[in-house]
Amino acid sequence: MKKVFSSASLGLISLLAVAQPALAQAPTFTFDRTGLPFTNLGELLRVVLLLLFVFAAVLAFVFILIGGIQWITAGGDKMAAQSARDRITAAVVGLVIVMAAFAITWIVTAALGVNIFTGGEITLPFTKGPFDK
Repeated sequence: MKKVFSSASLGLISLLAVAQPALAQAPTFTFDRTGLPFTNLGELLRVVLLLLFVFAAVLAFVFILIGGIQWITAGGDKMAAQSARDRITAAVVGLVIVMAAFAITWIVTAALGVNIFTGGEITLPFTKGPFDK
């Protein structure tokens, strides 16, 4: 085992000793940002928040539909009807929470002067630095 380790390390050292640097030019990559839906942090935040709110609202609507179908197909089974009512109640509560979170986000961004829902630009409350005249 010791002989295998020493020969492997000797081989590795000899390969590193004779290695030549590559004298090729590194390829240059240009990145075209014109097709992106956002170009700054405000746009990214706006897109992510709106996607989260839309996803949560659609998910709540799907759960309301599943609960309604479950209630219709319950027949006379009281446990299945109660399960459907619970599912619909939970979906409505979730939808109210999503709408409240959206409203709170809207109010906080309006109070802070951050415009993420309409334009996506984050404007700071000051235009000059602390040492500018």
